[in-house]
Amino acid sequence: MSVRLLSQFSFDRGEVSPKYAGNVDLENYQRSLALCENIIVLPQGMLTRRPGTRFIAEVKDSAKKVRIIPFEYSALDTYMMEFGEEYIRFYREDDNGNIGHVLDGSSDIYEVATTYSEASLPKIDFEQVADDMYFAGGGFQIKTLTRTDHADWTWNGTPTFTAKPAEWTGTNWPQRVTQHQQRLNFAATPAKPRKMWISRTPNSSGPRLLDFTTGTAEDNALVFDIIGKGEIQWLDSGRALYIGTTDETRTVSGSGGFYEPITPNSILNRDHANERSSSIKPVTLNNSLFFVSLSRKRLHEFSYAFEDDAFNAPDITKWAEHIAGSGAGNGIVEIAICRDPVPIVWACRDDGQLIGMTYDRENGVYAWHRHKIGGSYGGNAWGKVESVASVFMGGRDVLFMVVARTIGGETKRYIECLEDFHDPEDAYDIDTARYLDCALSYSEETALSTFGGLAHLMGESVELLADGAALPAVTVTNDGGGDGEIELPDGLTANELLAGLNAPFYGQTLPIEPGSAQGSGRAKKKRVTGASLDLLNTSVLQIGKNRETLRDATFMTTQTLVGDLVPMFTGIETLTINDVFDEDGTFGFGGDGPLPCNIRAFVQRITTGD
Repeated sequence: MSVRLLSQFSFDRGEVSPKYAGNVDLENYQRSLALCENIIVLPQGMLTRRPGTRFIAEVKDSAKKVRIIPFEYSALDTYMMEFGEEYIRFYREDDNGNIGHVLDGSSDIYEVATTYSEASLPKIDFEQVADDMYFAGGGFQIKTLTRTDHADWTWNGTPTFTAKPAEWTGTNWPQRVTQHQQRLNFAATPAKPRKMWISRTPNSSGPRLLDFTTGTAEDNALVFDIIGKGEIQWLDSGRALYIGTTDETRTVSGSGGFYEPITPNSILNRDHANERSSSIKPVTLNNSLFFVSLSRKRLHEFSYAFEDDAFNAPDITKWAEHIAGSGAGNGIVEIAICRDPVPIVWACRDDGQLIGMTYDRENGVYAWHRHKIGGSYGGNAWGKVESVASVFMGGRDVLFMVVARTIGGETKRYIECLEDFHDPEDAYDIDTARYLDCALSYSEETALSTFGGLAHLMGESVELLADGAALPAVTVTNDGGGDGEIELPDGLTANELLAGLNAPFYGQTLPIEPGSAQGSGRAKKKRVTGASLDLLNTSVLQIGKNRETLRDATFMTTQTLVGDLVPMFTGIETLTINDVFDEDGTFGFGGDGPLPCNIRAFVQRITTGD
């Protein structure tokens, strides 16, 4: 029997597939976890507990699904739009940092009527150009939405085209749209799924985005077919015009090469990667475009490789091939990207789990993590995320989501946004932590014992962070007038309060290779007797063999009273585990409630058998 110390100083590969559990000699394996739930991997390799979600509003009709779409006119004028059946509602951040509905002059929720049905919403494609947004697909004619002011938007219906293509008639209208080189690009009518229409370039009179007059002049519109078997699934603009089809990924540029203007006399259509695309709208970051495979099980990074003088589209879910969900009925539904403060590609799955990939290409960071939003829905012990989108608000990229839950026996759909990462200035700056879901925060001049406004969580058990102290959970009750209220336990009062649904976090290590004088020690019996974790600004942590055996670290003791503030800890925390002997030698760590946890590294103490 011998004792060994095994270290892990980075987690920048995130959660990996169980199929890699035997590849202990790979470098990526040594930077990975078997499970990374409600934990985000930062580009620096550190693990941080996922921030909670802020409740914004209930959708207009919780019985029907909605889709959220961003609109970003400028850094100061950004909106998230709620598209429901035949309507749009708008959300914006006010001068006090509060996100809420855009209201009309009568203080009612401002709304614009559309023609989109609930069923058509997932099928529409969109492209914003200044104050206008163009919509295609869903079985409808091309539509436009024009912004004039915060509460002044116009749904224009079908715009007036110059030289409208004759094929665009009835239900045979383009299903894809983007902008490239100051031209509006449409593609893929039901009758011609490989055909493209590109508008004229601007002249001295201004843009000609709706002018499809063809000819041989350099500024004339273009009409052409993509040669190949695949149907066009999406369009995007970058080094060239990017096209994803059901058979391959292509580019269109001028005949002189990438960046060369596309004209009637100069056009080059190339195929690059034979990766099939779904119709899910892709997202971009720097020089990379991320698109979802036709199976909706994989995410690809489409980018230019100088060494190949071509575009490649590697599968960046290869190490985590399970992350999009198992079974024929589960896969990625929608994707969004946040660039600042942490670059993460986000996606929601059919089963409602939220997944994310922390991305730093220069340093080889492709770290997957999964998230179960607090609540329950459809037999699952998590709220179902049905739509995701991001927009720049308050100096950062904010991830918005539509979350379905069962509240009081009824389906409720809420607009929520992911809170900012907790970045405390000192060890007692806990009251700014936001780790509860569907939460509301309060700031009162006079300390209160009762807080209202929680009707959206009526009957639910909510966790509390009161003036920086974690309190026992309480149940939201009816105040008699339909407004949900809570009373702090033990007669306590607070000025600052956060109340929301619990969202436990959990990580599981991979099987270890302790080595042996005879060679590999993988099959030897082993036991994790303890671990030393390098923590940063941490107030909650549990550790054990698995979820069922987790026990608290020593941040709170038997002398810690209800309502006491527990300062954040930075340093090495050594914990005993007393695991049983088995072939894996793994351990788990996690926690719940409203407090922060950040893990920079850990060292395991392993006892091996003969």
